Amino acid sequence: MARTKKKTAAPKRKASSPVPRRRTGRATQRAPATTAAARRATVRMYRLGVGDCFLLSFPRAGEADLRILIDCGVHQSQSGGSDRIRETVRDLKAVTGGRIDVVVGTHEHQDHLSGFPEIQKVLGEGCAGEIWAAWTEDEHDSLARSLKGKKEKALAALYSAFTRMRLAGADDQQERLGSLLGFFGDDSGPRLKTFGTALRTLSKKVRYLDPGAAPIELVDDQVRVFVLGPPRNKELLEKSDPSKREKGQVYFGAYAGLLEQVEPALGSEPVGPFDDRFSLPLDGTRALPFFKRHYWADTADGPDEERTDNTQEWRRIDAEWMSSATTLAMQLDEDTNNTSLVLAFELGPRAEGGPVMLFAADAQVGNWLSWQDVKFKVGDRSVTGPDLLKRTVLYKVGHHASHNATLNKLGLELMTSLELALVPTDSEMAKKVKWGTLPWQPLLDRLLEKTNSQVVRTDKAFGSKKVSLGKVTEDPLFYEVEI
Repeated sequence: MARTKKKTAAPKRKASSPVPRRRTGRATQRAPATTAAARRATVRMYRLGVGDCFLLSFPRAGEADLRILIDCGVHQSQSGGSDRIRETVRDLKAVTGGRIDVVVGTHEHQDHLSGFPEIQKVLGEGCAGEIWAAWTEDEHDSLARSLKGKKEKALAALYSAFTRMRLAGADDQQERLGSLLGFFGDDSGPRLKTFGTALRTLSKKVRYLDPGAAPIELVDDQVRVFVLGPPRNKELLEKSDPSKREKGQVYFGAYAGLLEQVEPALGSEPVGPFDDRFSLPLDGTRALPFFKRHYWADTADGPDEERTDNTQEWRRIDAEWMSSATTLAMQLDEDTNNTSLVLAFELGPRAEGGPVMLFAADAQVGNWLSWQDVKFKVGDRSVTGPDLLKRTVLYKVGHHASHNATLNKLGLELMTSLELALVPTDSEMAKKVKWGTLPWQPLLDRLLEKTNSQVVRTDKAFGSKKVSLGKVTEDPLFYEVEI
């Protein structure tokens, strides 16, 4: 890609600049391979498996690089995930000198946020200039509060269902539900509040971002960021499955989004498969001699029998709620993905624009569709969502390259300038938790075609080599791309 170099030094940052200056006096490690003048950006993708952590570095004339950290987390089921997070945070401290200009939390999933308590511990509170989050996390926003209330209610039901499955010995259902709940916490319950609290200790300044707002100038006349999503349209926020009219818009087969099955999962008692005329209340059977003798006895009748659990809950056959709970977990996961904060970084002079790096987090169909109508004004220049997609040269592939998180005709196919794709994923882990194919092969195939095989996966070797954008460096802990 052709590069231009300004002959005059970039002007000094004004005091009113949206992104604060970094503190001085701390050691900072610069990207090693090229000089700051030759670089536009450096992207370090940490190899966490099913988890996102990206450190973006932008050179500034006469100053240390501006650093932006996008997410830091790993899925609860990822083998060795906690150790990997600790290694990653130690590396972050070494690279940044313990100071980060902006920390971004894209959405409330464990595989994006679980590393923030470790960052709080190692880098300390107040280590960031400011925090960015989507408007959906703003407690002062009425729609955001409504969405969060729905999520908390559903999570409470799901963890109750998880416990019931364990008591009932429904191992297969429990394993499936547990793998989905791994996006929100662990076996003991959701941990999103813990992660969010740790994130917010990193800076006293928290900025909640809206799509279409004025772009934020990061490096004077060199780098700015556009907010594409999440949309404020409630219908689009809840749109994870394409309608029949939109089949072919994503690289996946349709799933059934049965949100109407939420209520049975929320009830205090599971909903049974039979009419009340053909069933007995469980507690009422205690008074019937047959059930009292064979099911409610406190001790075994013979020496070879052990009847230690006489609660009898495990004998219930009204198990329809189990599949409802799994469906609810899938829907909640997808709805949360759709609240992803989507950022497009434009490299180049303000008046002209330039190549774009797209970080889509885990955005799903409704989020992607909303970008078609997002518009920005940069001086005398008009910028639209499709325009940013057209100029995208680096794409952080959404949701670990899953089957339902990259739009086709109104997404990837609009990226006519795409040169490099970054994929944080782990196919072996996906098999272990029975997610099916991850990454999704049709999507991978198309990415390989569009980038001329320049697809970097965290779970595969790529090597240290030059690519069309610049250079990729492979390390056991990360991949680093210089642009």
